[in-house]
Amino acid sequence: MLNSTTSDTPQTITLDGSQLIYRTAGDPALPPLIMIHGWTSYQGVWNDAVETLKDHYYCITLDLLGHGYSDKPKNADYSIEAQARRVLALADSLGFERFSLMGHSMGGQISLCIAGMLAPERVERLVDVSGVAAAKLMPAVEWLVYPVVWLTAQLPWLMAVHRWVTAFRPAAWFYFGRAWYYDIRRIPREVWYQDSRYSYQAGAIHAYHACGQAIHNLDVTPHLPRIQADTLIIFGKQDRTVPISDAHLAAARIPHSQLTLFDECGHFPMVEYPQKFNEALGEFFGF
Repeated sequence: MLNSTTSDTPQTITLDGSQLIYRTAGDPALPPLIMIHGWTSYQGVWNDAVETLKDHYYCITLDLLGHGYSDKPKNADYSIEAQARRVLALADSLGFERFSLMGHSMGGQISLCIAGMLAPERVERLVDVSGVAAAKLMPAVEWLVYPVVWLTAQLPWLMAVHRWVTAFRPAAWFYFGRAWYYDIRRIPREVWYQDSRYSYQAGAIHAYHACGQAIHNLDVTPHLPRIQADTLIIFGKQDRTVPISDAHLAAARIPHSQLTLFDECGHFPMVEYPQKFNEALGEFFGF
């Protein structure tokens, strides 16, 4: 149940003619924490973490351009840096001179871009969850997910087919289980099903295709030493989406960082081990 200081009503910000949808949770007097989801995902992946964090941080979760309930213009700039600048614009609109960041997957790459390239001086603390650093992904994504995204961008009607097929457990286990989770059978159906529904939204495929290319177009490795924020890096040891080498790379290059690895865990540690994930956040944030 959301508390009285939580806005369950979606809020909007308009940037370059497109609307981004975001929600807030917690007391606005608390330190701000902006939470950024990954590629083809949406802000709901943070729901459980928000319940833990909202008594200590003013949490802002957003749907990136091209995702969730935000607009999905076909020809927008979906580069990592452009997405990062939109996050900074949201922070500016909310009056945050300094803030903390938590990003997952592509959202981790966006967070690293903000903290290492665009505004190192503005980021108080950083949580990198399965974040892309070296602009390369695992074979399960390169050879299974990306070809499907490319084909669907050419034949958009396939989106409805994918949505229908992956409603069935065997297809979902084959497609999502190979890239997203260590063992999808341990994940409650309503969790992976909801995320998969957002992955197959009408009108999103061109944005997904562009974002997939954007992930490959920015290697943030050279910029990691510029990160000033205390940083927690959380990865699943069996991540089949982002190479585990990116976790060790970030830990080695970011000056004030610590690395936490979850065993028998894939690309979504906050979904596969929510209690353990929230405990790691509590230890890092000091509550």
